[in-house]
Amino acid sequence: MDNYGNPMDSRFGGSESGVRSAKMLDRKYDLPQDAPWAGDCIYFNASNSDGWYLNLGLAQRQNNLINLFFVLKIPNVGLFVNPELVENSNVESVPSSNVHQTKSGFKSYCIEPMREWRVTFKGKVIRYDQNRPCIDLSNIGPNILSQSDKPDTLEASFDLTWTNFGEYFDFDVDISPEILAHSLAIEPWSRSLFEKLKSSHQSHYEQFGHLKGDFKLGGDVNFESGPVDLISMRDHTITRFRRWSQMRRYLMLVYHLEDGTCIHTSIVSMPDVVFTHLQFGYVITPQKQKLAVDSLQLHLSDLGEQNKEFPKTFYYSFRAGAEFYNARVEIKDFVRFKMGLELACFVQENLCEFYVNGIKGYGFAEAEYRIDPY
Repeated sequence: MDNYGNPMDSRFGGSESGVRSAKMLDRKYDLPQDAPWAGDCIYFNASNSDGWYLNLGLAQRQNNLINLFFVLKIPNVGLFVNPELVENSNVESVPSSNVHQTKSGFKSYCIEPMREWRVTFKGKVIRYDQNRPCIDLSNIGPNILSQSDKPDTLEASFDLTWTNFGEYFDFDVDISPEILAHSLAIEPWSRSLFEKLKSSHQSHYEQFGHLKGDFKLGGDVNFESGPVDLISMRDHTITRFRRWSQMRRYLMLVYHLEDGTCIHTSIVSMPDVVFTHLQFGYVITPQKQKLAVDSLQLHLSDLGEQNKEFPKTFYYSFRAGAEFYNARVEIKDFVRFKMGLELACFVQENLCEFYVNGIKGYGFAEAEYRIDPY
């Protein structure tokens, strides 16, 4: 496969036109041996109006490592994470050319490109307790917990199938020129800026769908869910270079509304790379029309910049095409953990309810902070 056909090797688009086949994109890639920071990263989040929330990231890295995080909230049962998360989000992977799989029991793979994926797990989870001061978020590196600080584990399993609805959103070709131009216009322009922009490219696409299946938890929980249906966003990032410590902050808002609208709006601050305040997003309408977000009224300096304490409620607005959206975000629960190969930043995964133009919704507000200042 030549460089135009391989998103891992391309700087933009994967072809001269920027348009790539779904079959080519939606598979696992071998990591180039000359790229120590390369990654093939898949992610699923899902929620519903009954109070279920699921968040799973599986980022294949070099040396048989996966950046892993798993969050599951079951209504009236509890909030659970993978046991490693309170110490280290880098775990051992099972070598495979087509499956993202950890030795701890997580597995995900494509059945049909852009249409169907399988996500399974059989292993251990722990209850997450926000009041248990066991995660040191002020220092880089893994947390080393004493045996007495480690929560008890529970046997758990799930078997899930993800199926799409609507088109996928390819950030190489579908992002709004208007919002990208605004993000670029506030930067001091130079030859170096544009060289960094080319060299830091990542192929990234997203798609909303259904995540259906059943969950089981053992131990004192002794829970079997029966069939569960969640609205889910999955994404895939293919890159020669992903280093979390280069990101000063980001906020990713991904959710769905009760009328069928699905929304993603994000802000990323990575001054070392290129953008101090990159904005982007898209909307999938109830009719499954794909609209890029053209304007976003939201700034990181207004959201938990001081003392790295994220607000429990906030408001923002955005425009996609001719439609204006006014949103209220209410955080109902959250999980914090360190992220990246260096564990040099932390993520606060917020489980939220949203109200957009008076319509209720459910999803996530993922907030990242670099531990050391720039």
